[in-house]
Amino acid sequence: MPDVLIRDVPSEDLEVIRSVAAERGLTLQAYLLSAVQMHAAHERRQQTLRALERTLHGLPPVALEDRQSVLDAIGEALAERSDGLVARRGEPQQQ
Repeated sequence: MPDVLIRDVPSEDLEVIRSVAAERGLTLQAYLLSAVQMHAAHERRQQTLRALERTLHGLPPVALEDRQSVLDAIGEALAERSDGLVARRGEPQQQ
């Protein structure tokens, strides 16, 4: 994995970052790597959304009933997945 060097970080900023890392039980290296990975994931999602927007530009909007059907199906799938994960752990399921 390549290395990255950041110069001229204000000492006040570095102390805040070190403090947060310590509070979370992380080394400065682990905390900063996690922050970089989260930012990169965010940027990838933004790129995907921009590409999707370009693809959908000019197409007619999806009907409200169709949107709700999709959201309902997603909700049901998430509930089933959650129930399956809880069952695997052997915990009682909430209704």
